Amino acid sequence: MDYLKTDEEQGEALKRWLAQNGLGLLIAIAVGVGSVLGYQQWQQHQVNQKTDAAGRYQELIELAAIDFSNEDTDADFRRVLTVADGLRQAHPDSNYAAIGAGIVAAQAVERGDFDLAVSQLTFAEAQVELPELRAMVSLRLAQLELELGQVDAALRRIRGLSDGYFSGSRHELEGDILVAMDNLVGAREAYSRAHTSLTEAGLNTAVIDLKLSSLPEG
Repeated sequence: MDYLKTDEEQGEALKRWLAQNGLGLLIAIAVGVGSVLGYQQWQQHQVNQKTDAAGRYQELIELAAIDFSNEDTDADFRRVLTVADGLRQAHPDSNYAAIGAGIVAAQAVERGDFDLAVSQLTFAEAQVELPELRAMVSLRLAQLELELGQVDAALRRIRGLSDGYFSGSRHELEGDILVAMDNLVGAREAYSRAHTSLTEAGLNTAVIDLKLSSLPEG
């Protein structure tokens, strides 16, 4: 029986087995070790990528605290654009890049650069994965389109949003757009829907009440 074999017999058997199978075994070991090391390197790469993205994003957050409506912030604003562009180039498919574009858009609005804000939000809208964030970006875009007098585009965008997110804000903005289009009946209906949504959510309705009261009767 195998366990009665002498050490010499077992040694000879091992030599024969290695002669027949040694190369395949070494390849299997090499592939196995390579797979483990490759997976570890991939994991480390993922960690490095997330760390880099988070660092760039954090710098954007810190820069966003600056009041960019002041004229002496040109250098800081250029830094915002550089950091955001680097974030987009290095991590184009991440939520960090999309949210970073939203931060740039907010600062661009402060500076009155609405075209830049629209381009940044358009990128963010196409890129962001979370439906809540996408709805929020779309709301911002519709607000900008209204600001730029693009009322038809703003109305199409706002009416294309899902009912599941930011219902009160969506209906309020729809009312604002309809006011700009002189559709006061439609605006009243939209504001009323906003009022209902905010009330059901337990949110303050003072602004909506003011907008409703400012509309002429009939």
